[in-house]
Amino acid sequence: MANVVLSEAEKLFLVHGVEQNCRNDGRTCLDYREFSVSTDVVSSANGSARVKVEGSTDILVGIKVELDSPSIKTPKQGKIDFFVDCSALASPRFEGREGRELGTELYNVLNSVYCQGSTAVSNLNKLCIVEGKHCWLLNIDVVILECSAGSLYDIISLAVKAALSRTHIPLVEYDWESEEIHVVNDMSQSLQHWFDWLSCPLLVTVCKLGRSTGSSGHLVDATLEEESCSNAQLVFGVDPKGQVSGCRKYGSHSLSFSSVTAMLQVGCEVAEQLHGSLKYQLSLIPEKI
Repeated sequence: MANVVLSEAEKLFLVHGVEQNCRNDGRTCLDYREFSVSTDVVSSANGSARVKVEGSTDILVGIKVELDSPSIKTPKQGKIDFFVDCSALASPRFEGREGRELGTELYNVLNSVYCQGSTAVSNLNKLCIVEGKHCWLLNIDVVILECSAGSLYDIISLAVKAALSRTHIPLVEYDWESEEIHVVNDMSQSLQHWFDWLSCPLLVTVCKLGRSTGSSGHLVDATLEEESCSNAQLVFGVDPKGQVSGCRKYGSHSLSFSSVTAMLQVGCEVAEQLHGSLKYQLSLIPEKI
């Protein structure tokens, strides 16, 4: 995703720094930049959140809940649908075809970690109201307000999970005789009753720089400059228990088995810290009743 042009000397400086666990902004290879979380920022949504990394990335997520019918192939499951808006206002890199392709790729990654795997299926089953007839559909809209640094996947996943934590679903009543469902006006309940948002994964992007086969050449939360001299990146979907729900590779270079194993270990280690940090920040925000 990076379009930063660096000289060979600048790339070498960054790579050598990463191999020594020292980056040009003072962080270690496994350090994330500080991010802030705010919730209930869109009054018309059933749930919303905004995650911001000061001066670099700003993501807004809104969730709208509606009644729908289960798919014929999965009559016992509810639905989740993502939409990602990569506006050129967020970054000149999103203009034209590149922005559309990135939006599609982000959709595919989010869909794969939230709608596939045992944990995802368990959550989708909870969104079913009446088998084969009625279910909840979560429309999750992701808007990229600003993106002047890397780790876009990671920040989006933080915003999605934060928005899910504050989503409320209307109360409904089902008439078994008429087989009709009615929404109880002005009454709602937390999504937690229908959907275990705590078990949802976060995305962690691990970049490989240099030719080292150990863990010394791997880093997270890369800047655009670091991304531009990265050989390859792996994006992992990792839940709070450390289970990997998905993986995507980016970059033209191949990865050895030892590199993939080391990058997976880094991803799981950092994901545990991210889950804890997000949960702590959400605990400091009073939940809207």
